[in-house]
This record gives sequence, C-alpha cells and structure tokens, in this order.
Amino acid sequence: MTAKKKLAQKRLTLLKLAEKLGNVSRAFMMHNVSRSQFYEYKRAFQEHRLEGLIDKPVIPSSTGNPD
Repeated sequence: MTAKKKLAQKRLTLLKLAEKLGNVSRAFMMHNVSRSQFYEYKRAFQEHRLEGLIDKPVIPSSTGNPD
C-alpha cells in the first residue's frame, strides 16, 4: 500500500470513528485534526469515496497579473 493510500485509510478511520462515537468533536480531537479539516474529509469522501481522501498534487498558481 502506498503512503498516500495509507493516509487516505487513516482519514477514513477518523470518519468511521466519528460515526461510531456519534461525536464529531471527540473524533477529530482524538485524531488531532481541525474541525474544518474533518468536514473537508467528510465532503471529499461523500463525493468521491476513498479516492476523495487521497491527497492530490498541488497545482502551482500562475504568476503574473491578468491586467
């Protein structure tokens, strides 16, 4: 298993823990992630399943002014 897939699996474990506990705050504190990060993972999982939890490469922003 690749490192990216392991990380995605860890994020999935967090989501499952929150569901099991019925307490989102406790789950994200146990995993040391922010509330906003938790909900970002949740949204990504709902939209794309496990693939949504895999980090995507960063797309560099363009430099230069559109003026």
